[in-house]
Amino acid sequence: MHMLKTLIVAGAATALATSAQAAEQYKIGGGPTGGGWHPAVSAGAQMLNAELKGKYKFNYSPSNGSVDNVRRVSLGDFDTAWGHVGQVYQAWNGIGLFKKDGPSKDFRIIANVRKQSQIIAVLADSPIKSFSDMKGKVVSLLNKGSGSNVNCVNVMKGVGIHDQIKARNLGFAASARALGDRQIDVFCSAGTPFLIPALTQLSITKPVRYIGMTEAEQANLVKQSPFYAPVTIPVQKDVKGMNAPARSISYDVFWVANKRVSDGAITALLSTIAKPENLKKLTATARYWKTLNGDFANLVSVGVPVHPAAAKYWEGRGYKIPASVAKGY
Repeated sequence: MHMLKTLIVAGAATALATSAQAAEQYKIGGGPTGGGWHPAVSAGAQMLNAELKGKYKFNYSPSNGSVDNVRRVSLGDFDTAWGHVGQVYQAWNGIGLFKKDGPSKDFRIIANVRKQSQIIAVLADSPIKSFSDMKGKVVSLLNKGSGSNVNCVNVMKGVGIHDQIKARNLGFAASARALGDRQIDVFCSAGTPFLIPALTQLSITKPVRYIGMTEAEQANLVKQSPFYAPVTIPVQKDVKGMNAPARSISYDVFWVANKRVSDGAITALLSTIAKPENLKKLTATARYWKTLNGDFANLVSVGVPVHPAAAKYWEGRGYKIPASVAKGY
């Protein structure tokens, strides 16, 4: 009897271990320290693991940002991560920063995280009033490997001054400190959608202004990079020193997933994260989650498809998914 009981206990333990090992394991990429993606995606991974324990496991990993994320998802090093539409488009077609990688068709879009805009800021008392005034000045273009850096470079090239500035590659917090200490003249970065926390904080003690493009500069940039859309950033009351709107460009941030991720995992991920009450909890931690949605209209022109399981989920939430967008592997 004692032996039988031992066998039963041992068998139960083995079954539990096997069950735990059966959980599908996935690696979810985040962002660089000091940026908004790092705490946001980390919080999302924690929620997924808390609610999906025993079936799916999402292991969080920091990253260098959008370029790093899209490249690693397309190669299968990350199973899922966020990426700017520009990098998604380039990776899909094997162009730009992804030319050496070649075209990758091994990933799909599963959600639209939010729209961002590109912010170019100076101290309010700076003599810089336009992009042409930046010639010969020190400009932080953010960390290499981040989507912000790519967009900053695209902006500077689009307005024709990239080879006439003194470029620096500082992080979000470091750029704000350097601007405040006058070690740099211009801070360029992505806004969410129109604010950069580190810059907003700086403005409390050292007011800042946003530099806007001319209408011609804006049109030229959108023409060069069709995944951008023109936007005029309204005056932000939280940014002390900003007293006029600024023309810039906006773009989508998408959630991408490698083909290794099962349909069940995609459905479980979205059903958990995008549940209204869960999004409310995540937004309290990181505002990046506030606008998570299933709007994929812009993908029609970009040509990158939505994962069928994601399309089915978002259709169930009332979104109309263009017929040409949902596509399997």
